[in-house]
Amino acid sequence: MPSPFAALSGLVGGLLDRSRAGFRRLKPGGGGLAVGVVVLVTLATTLGIVGLGAAFDATIDREVTVDNPDHPPESTCETFGDDEDSLVAEQCDQPERIDVDVGEELRSASGDYVGYALIGVPIWWVVFALALHGGARVAGGAGSVGDSFAVAAWALAAELVRLAVGLAAIWYALATATVEGTTIDAIANEIVAAMSAMEGPLLAASAVVIAVQWVVVVGGLEAYHDLDRGVAGTVAGVFALLGLLIAAV
Repeated sequence: MPSPFAALSGLVGGLLDRSRAGFRRLKPGGGGLAVGVVVLVTLATTLGIVGLGAAFDATIDREVTVDNPDHPPESTCETFGDDEDSLVAEQCDQPERIDVDVGEELRSASGDYVGYALIGVPIWWVVFALALHGGARVAGGAGSVGDSFAVAAWALAAELVRLAVGLAAIWYALATATVEGTTIDAIANEIVAAMSAMEGPLLAASAVVIAVQWVVVVGGLEAYHDLDRGVAGTVAGVFALLGLLIAAV
């Protein structure tokens, strides 16, 4: 009777064989597809940020009173507030404190990060691809830089799973949390506490995604850089370990 370890080894070996075969089939037109994958991940990440803002708005129904950012300091109003031709006078007529919807404010703040997604994902792809190429070269790989970019792009595609799981977990955490704070800081602490409860599931999802990425990278290094499986597994394992450390922080 085969041992569980042998069965697991056979399963992993089969997945690696499929990964390598997939890259060999894609090689003639891999460059264009790789760019398309990165574009897809970039757009999905952007939509994920928009979805996060929607989650805040849909689940947090709370108003708090805050200082009006459009109201000038009291000293300014005392000096210029009586000047009817001054814009300051109009601003001084506004209330010093206003009520804001916390969910709407968080949705608006989330939107400020859309630009980071649009440039951050491609930058991360470039950095990962160059680091992967360097690691493959040190290990004796024979592939081109373009090959490494293709491998990195397909590994990046697995992030779509982590994005979906993360968004679902955050939405669930917010929907089931009790938000009763009367200040922005108090509500922020409650939101952080609710999200902290999802750290375990999110870390587990990250581990699964990183395992998938390891399989993808090993197959790509075998197919494109002509590395044997043991060496390719070691190179990919270094990046997988770094990914786990980053996810655990």
